[in-house]
Amino acid sequence: MERLIEELRKEIKADTEMTFTVSDVDSLLTADFESKHTAHSERGNSSPQYTETPLTDDAVATMDGWLDESYLHTINDKDVVAQLDEILLLLIAIRDGACGKELLQDIRRLFGTDLSPGTVYPHLNDLADEGMLDMTELAKRKVYRISDAEATFDTVEPAVNRLVTFSLVLKALMIDCNARYLQTQRSESNER
Repeated sequence: MERLIEELRKEIKADTEMTFTVSDVDSLLTADFESKHTAHSERGNSSPQYTETPLTDDAVATMDGWLDESYLHTINDKDVVAQLDEILLLLIAIRDGACGKELLQDIRRLFGTDLSPGTVYPHLNDLADEGMLDMTELAKRKVYRISDAEATFDTVEPAVNRLVTFSLVLKALMIDCNARYLQTQRSESNER
């Protein structure tokens, strides 16, 4: 596992040491969920006044040192759309509510991709229809908020875990394939 993390760190040009365990990640996710869920519960059913705010740098600070922006922006539109529900739910949770325009800007900022409103809004409407989001219509926009933080966490966490597992398995296979290729090259050059 350490070899895999080291190779992954080199591949994504990370400047910091990536030392974590599954329990570390689980603890962070649980603590983050509990703090968000407690804040959501304490707020009750009152709807605070919506104010448009930019996504803070804190929202992407966890990637600082792991991924440089140019690497993150190599993710193509198709990959973003494939995970769009999870991306939207997490962005809305981070913001504690957002309109579609803000979400489009956040996606552009995070992934360097310009999704059309015709791609994003149907996902937002589907999530609202499924009960994952509450939608409030204001004068010229709709504001989306997480309707149930626990259900959101239960929906997003398995998807994230699948993606991380899938990525790590693919990376491990690439490392093994590269090692075998280099070994074959050395064997062939020694035979000559």
